[in-house]
Amino acid sequence: MSLYTKYRPRDWNSVIGQDSVSTILRTSLSQNRVGHAYILTGSRGTGKTTSARILAKGVNCLDLQDNGNPCHKCTHCIAFDEGNMLDCIEIDGASNNGVDNVRDLIEKARFEPNQWKYKIYIIDEVHMLSTGAFNALLKILEEPPDHVKFILATTEIDKIPETIRSRSLRFDFKKITEKDIIKRLEFVCREENIIAEKEALEIIARAARGALRDALTLTEQNIVNGEINTAYVKSTLSLVEKSLIDHIIATIVSMDRDGMINILEKLRTEHTEIRSLFDQILSGLRDQMMQIFQSKNTTDTLEFVTYSEIFAIFESAYSYTKTIPDGGLLIEITLMRAVMRWEKKQNDETISKNDEKNTKIKEIPTEWKKKIESEEIKTFDTFSTKSIENTVSVKNTETETIPTGWQDKTSTNTFSYIRLLEEIKKIKNTLVLDLKTARFEINNNTLTFIFSKEWHYNRANDPSMKTIIAEQLEKLYSGSWKIECRLDGTNNLNILDEVF
Repeated sequence: MSLYTKYRPRDWNSVIGQDSVSTILRTSLSQNRVGHAYILTGSRGTGKTTSARILAKGVNCLDLQDNGNPCHKCTHCIAFDEGNMLDCIEIDGASNNGVDNVRDLIEKARFEPNQWKYKIYIIDEVHMLSTGAFNALLKILEEPPDHVKFILATTEIDKIPETIRSRSLRFDFKKITEKDIIKRLEFVCREENIIAEKEALEIIARAARGALRDALTLTEQNIVNGEINTAYVKSTLSLVEKSLIDHIIATIVSMDRDGMINILEKLRTEHTEIRSLFDQILSGLRDQMMQIFQSKNTTDTLEFVTYSEIFAIFESAYSYTKTIPDGGLLIEITLMRAVMRWEKKQNDETISKNDEKNTKIKEIPTEWKKKIESEEIKTFDTFSTKSIENTVSVKNTETETIPTGWQDKTSTNTFSYIRLLEEIKKIKNTLVLDLKTARFEINNNTLTFIFSKEWHYNRANDPSMKTIIAEQLEKLYSGSWKIECRLDGTNNLNILDEVF
């Protein structure tokens, strides 16, 4: 039996890092005020499914304790622990996401429980249900039988329709702190007679990113002869020594080319996992920036800006870690870019000055002046090349007009649709062909595509395609973006053909 299964909490006292949620749910049980539907949301490994099982077990316990914990001794609790309770049904939303699956669930839910007082349905990864399945589920959530309760668990609450959310009690599970994870790992190691180095457990806790289940899995993975050794953990996770990370950051800040050449030679001889290295560098930069920020010393502003520029370089490169097969190549290029950032800045400023010289408004030709004086032409507009930057060129402006949806609704520096498509084209050219047929609307950090053709809509609405779009938006404009697609019968002009 794996560690995370063996040490899965059986009551509210054992749930780690979710004190507020545990308090509310245990109070609801002890006061017999359990709702008919719950939504538990949060990142993976934070205790959503575990809490759902404790709630299901407690609501049917024959001897519920005053603190809301199940007794673990009655026939119902024993049957639940042994997996023999027919009235608690766990459903994987990812593999049972069709409307027929939900209709079958609804039909069975109307029958009285076999043993328990309540029939409990736990639907994990509920966001994977289809639109038709959600619509079918909505009906029974509106008018649930008295003997049925639903507990829905999801890592992506935004994909749950508002109609479902409004009819359920929502609880948000936060990421578990490193301190709580370390405390739990120390407990597990004592119970299993495992000798673990403190630093090794700290590394595992950081690598788990707030997911206790992942931490327990990593702990089990790194047990060698009843011990957990720091060096072995670093090797397993492909971690670079902290001293080398500090040296890399110092070399980048000082723009030491020779020093960076030596670092690159050292990294070539070691097995370095790209995302792990970037995580360590970004974490190191964050620590330096936090230290400067907390000092409140105005003289450190320039140093803070320097760290911010370096952070931006690694942040932009991080989005390519999933798509570039040669991680070593991306590491080397990113480190060289970071060291050469000042030269790049100077070059950009030089190019900008040259552009300003080249884009000065030319003198109006004599023939134009004559036409204006003779009132043959009433108005005359002059454009610099910068005034039309990031706009769409149209071959015949008298017969073709740019739909409102294609126009950037914010300034050039904040959002450009063409720039977004250019970035997407580097990764998924076929996706650009679909997006070129769409209009768009932007509201805060939500980008909505409006399609007139169903086949373009179906391809772009695929979760993997929406992920690509969101990642490029995050790379270009930072922040967290939500992508939505809508089907509309209105035809969209295909006006980007000459741009791409």
